[in-house]
Amino acid sequence: MMASNEFLPSYLYHSPINKYKKKTYNTVSLPTHWNSADCWPYVNIIDQDNLKIEYKGPGRTSTDAASIRTNNPIPPEVGLYYFEITVLDKGEGGCIGIGLCKSDVELNILPGWIEDTVGYHGDNGRLYCERGTGEFFGPCYDTGDTVGCGINFLTMEIFFTKNGIYLGKGPFLYFETFSYDDLIEYKIYADMYPMSGMATKGEIIIANFGMKPFMFDIDNYAKVLFSDAELKRELEKETFKILESINSEEI
Repeated sequence: MMASNEFLPSYLYHSPINKYKKKTYNTVSLPTHWNSADCWPYVNIIDQDNLKIEYKGPGRTSTDAASIRTNNPIPPEVGLYYFEITVLDKGEGGCIGIGLCKSDVELNILPGWIEDTVGYHGDNGRLYCERGTGEFFGPCYDTGDTVGCGINFLTMEIFFTKNGIYLGKGPFLYFETFSYDDLIEYKIYADMYPMSGMATKGEIIIANFGMKPFMFDIDNYAKVLFSDAELKRELEKETFKILESINSEEI
């Protein structure tokens, strides 16, 4: 495991950053809680762990939407990142979203409504990607439901879950993809944040950034992902050696 003063969820134990970068980057700053200094004023953090948030705005129209980002961006070196939110109260309309955004995105929106954001919404089950009209994606979610969002830097995929069930990949939102060797060899700039948003009175959600077990089996997902990526890496190395040998014989 990595340095004890840094949090690493179990699904990342087999990640390249943990297997190969213990000496070079023996700590990694993952998102661990919501950032009270990086949210729209209508979002209020209501617990000491900075995980539970409620909507405190007027909630009359879409212009009253409000979102919040995490304390840290997602470091691409981990290869994979996943988090979940549980709806404690859907409030008046259940206009709740989970997704990702970049650091310079204004937060008077729900995830996915504008450029550099993507989000899965509870009131209509639609997935929004950089625009205000969403595509049908999955079921609505309500009080008591747990939804998750993951980002895979090896395949450039963003995916969502509901109550432990994988719902599929979202529409294309550009972010840079990396090879397994990239993740091992380089320190990569991070600029993608977990986000959540709400838009009607009484809405309350709580986030899980890996401090407790997830509803979705992300450990198995990660195990397969990293195993396949490492196998592909080894095969590419062997292929390269064979080609080098053939070329040297021809010379």
